[in-house]
Amino acid sequence: MDTGPTARNGCRLAAEALPDGLTHGPSREFLVERGLPEVAADLDFTALCGAGPAPFTTHGGQLIGDGRLLVLGTTDYCGSRVVLDGATGAVVLAGWAGATSRGPAGAELVHDPLASSLPALAELLDTCEWVSESALRADAYDGRRGPGALAEVIEAAAGRLRAADPELFGAEAAPAHWRTCLLVRSLAWGARPGPADGPAYLFDPDLVRDLARLDGEGRVRHYRPEELPDRLTHEPTRRLLTESGLPLGGELFSVGDEPLRTMAEAHPDTFAGTGEPGADHDGSGTATGRSHQRDFLAIGWWPHDLAVALDGATGRLELPDWYGEGEPAAYLNRDLSALLYAWWIYERLRDEWHHWDHGAAADTWRVFDPFALLSSRVDAMVEAVDPEAFRTSAHSWRMLAEDPYTGGLLSH
Repeated sequence: MDTGPTARNGCRLAAEALPDGLTHGPSREFLVERGLPEVAADLDFTALCGAGPAPFTTHGGQLIGDGRLLVLGTTDYCGSRVVLDGATGAVVLAGWAGATSRGPAGAELVHDPLASSLPALAELLDTCEWVSESALRADAYDGRRGPGALAEVIEAAAGRLRAADPELFGAEAAPAHWRTCLLVRSLAWGARPGPADGPAYLFDPDLVRDLARLDGEGRVRHYRPEELPDRLTHEPTRRLLTESGLPLGGELFSVGDEPLRTMAEAHPDTFAGTGEPGADHDGSGTATGRSHQRDFLAIGWWPHDLAVALDGATGRLELPDWYGEGEPAAYLNRDLSALLYAWWIYERLRDEWHHWDHGAAADTWRVFDPFALLSSRVDAMVEAVDPEAFRTSAHSWRMLAEDPYTGGLLSH
């Protein structure tokens, strides 16, 4: 069990760099003796570290209030400003309602509480960063990964957040930023990289059960060893199919109850006549360039009615060239473990997106935008699982992420 976050170093400011509007003694002392990190927990304090807190002004340079509102930094997902009340030491997310950030006459300056003090803010930042950083250690939580381990980490981190700022978390309204920030970082606990001779990722079977709950029929198909064809020689894939299984009836990746067959057996019209070298044609005589997939296993379905082909020797997942012109690219994922982990991250973020949909976010906060935070992170997080899957605009994962008609992964 990990002992928890420790204070991380911040950039300290010289006393003479602090403005006259900062009259709160504990805040002045904190910025001089400890300081805030340049970047942490989706907040950016780079400008503060370079020049100290600046008065909160409009884009036109008009001073807001009496000069006691000081900009510490910004969010790095929607540009809202992190503002310190120089008289009380409270920290808020600030923005404009009903107008642009220029703050013209008639616009309302609005804010959401972010921390009751700078020391509390530093502890909140540190806890969020600990969540993702500690997941990189293979021995953390005895090496367990998956929703069960994640739930324990979130519970521990949430307790530390409340202890760091009981005033903020004791308020009636849900605190801005921290729940979503914690969720994003906690997904690093879904899996950990596998060994060189094993699957791309290691996780507990509950990740597949969670996927079935999030996107599917709620059922998991576990394959019996005798159901697996002899051509499936990739041992990590055999273990995954028998020990963890695959979700049934998912929207993104759909698996059914039928026996595993080769692509040629499952799609005879497409692969008819492709047994000879160079005979790359679909049923109409159109060149496909993917005749090597005829002996791959048809493991499931992908968006745009594409079959997912599993290389039984390597575990690699590919897509057929059914629409010509080399698209989509053949490569889908390194193996099923990579696909499942990427899919699970996507579904967890989409579940949070839907949690705040239909006006719930606007009813809870004035400034904080959970959709901006989630949409700014999803592509990079899914890509980090398997960078090759995003290598070009012809790769299917990138095509889904950059589809102008759907608005990105979370809008599918």
